[in-house]
Amino acid sequence: MNVVGLLLMFLTALTAALLYVILKYFTRFNINHLHALSFNYLTAALISFCLNFTQSVNAISSFNEILLPCLSTGLLFILVFYTAAQTTAKHGLAITSIAAKTSMVIPITAGFILYHESVTLLKLIGIALALFAVYVSNYKSEKKSKIQFMLLPVLLFIGSGFVDTSVKLAQYYFITDLNRQLFICSCFGFAGIFGLVATSYQFKTKKIKLTLRSVIAGIILGAVNYFSLDFLIRCLAVPGVESSTVFALLNMMVILLSALFAFTLFKEQPNKSNISGIVLAIIAIAVLSL
Repeated sequence: MNVVGLLLMFLTALTAALLYVILKYFTRFNINHLHALSFNYLTAALISFCLNFTQSVNAISSFNEILLPCLSTGLLFILVFYTAAQTTAKHGLAITSIAAKTSMVIPITAGFILYHESVTLLKLIGIALALFAVYVSNYKSEKKSKIQFMLLPVLLFIGSGFVDTSVKLAQYYFITDLNRQLFICSCFGFAGIFGLVATSYQFKTKKIKLTLRSVIAGIILGAVNYFSLDFLIRCLAVPGVESSTVFALLNMMVILLSALFAFTLFKEQPNKSNISGIVLAIIAIAVLSL
């Protein structure tokens, strides 16, 4: 990989890790997660549409073909990102990144079933290590609180895997070169709309009002969210590098950067289980990429 490719990979990993950092600051500044996430996706959709205006407009005639995949993926986007926000608030950056990034085992497993991809011993070992990494990183000695403590990271692990799987299914059956940008923009847009519907319901039932602080936080997160995806697409387009290698290296870098931010910015104190989980997660991702 050339210097440009390495720079793109670092920027992709950095922006992905910064998403978790911003989510962590939501708690510190008392930002309503649901409100901010809604405007995050609306911002990302607007940026995507404006920067890819011609491509998106040209593909509108075929929008019906991708409507259902966009709806389902958009719903998953907002649900999983909300779970990530809750996990970051209660468990910290390091555990959140491990749960999210080791979830690549779910689309890999789906590949065995849906696309008849080869099942190898190394892949099975990698899947087992990834599952064990999520467990170890969240291990608590108190039995009565163990299941409740692990609930959010496990939900994030499953949800993130479903997001990747749904995107892969959409790419396999529905996405073309013509409608790719419209698909991305629509997924972001539907996620934002679902968030606004939930925000309205929250206001109606709990009288929780939308604040300017949450809107600004969502706009900032949305800009980082879009460019994280943009850098990823550019990174995958670097010639001579397989996508499996790119994803493996990126996920490892995100876990390491998230842990670094957690320990330096937020003074999260890692215990032996957390450190073991980070190491196991990196090994699992490396094995899955072979």
